[in-house]
Amino acid sequence: MKKTYFPSLALLLGLMLLLAAACSPTQPATTTPPDASKNALAQAAGKTWKLDRWIGVDGGAQTTGAITIAFAFDAADGNLRASGNASVNRYTGPVNFTGAGETDFSKGFAATRMMGLPEPQAREDRYLAELRQVRAAALENGRLVLTGDGKLRMEFAPAPAPSPAPSPAPAQ
Repeated sequence: MKKTYFPSLALLLGLMLLLAAACSPTQPATTTPPDASKNALAQAAGKTWKLDRWIGVDGGAQTTGAITIAFAFDAADGNLRASGNASVNRYTGPVNFTGAGETDFSKGFAATRMMGLPEPQAREDRYLAELRQVRAAALENGRLVLTGDGKLRMEFAPAPAPSPAPSPAPAQ
C-alpha cells in the first residue's frame, strides 16, 4: 500500500505561511526624512555641546569626561564642520551627508597630538573612532543626539557659556 503525503505536506506549508505572516511587520518601518540629520546639525551650529551620556557601539556605557562638540559653517565654502575637545586633544573635521541623508564623519578628524594619561587617552581614541560611525543626528528635548552603527548613542547637553574674564583693576 502506497502512502500519500499530500495532506501532511499541505498542512505543513499552511503552518509555515501562517507563521511567516505572523512574524512580518504589520506597519511599514518608519524612515527618517533624508535631510533630518542635516537640519538638526544646522540648528545645533553656533553652540558648544558637552557629551554627558555615551553608549558605545558594543552597547556598553562609556565615561564621558570633558568631551565637547560644536558645529559651524565654513566661511570659505559654506560646508558644515565639527570641532571640539576629545578629552585630551582638540579636533576638527568635515561633516558630510550621504545621498540617503545619513551623517558621515568617515573622512575623520585632524587633532592636536598631545599625549594624555592612559584613561583619558583611551577615552579620546574610542570617541574619535566611534564618532566616525555616527549615521544620524537629532535634537531631542533640547539635547543633541548622535546615533550610529551597532548600539552607538551619544547624547550632548548645551555647554554652559564660558565666564567672562575678570576686568583688570584700574590703575592707581
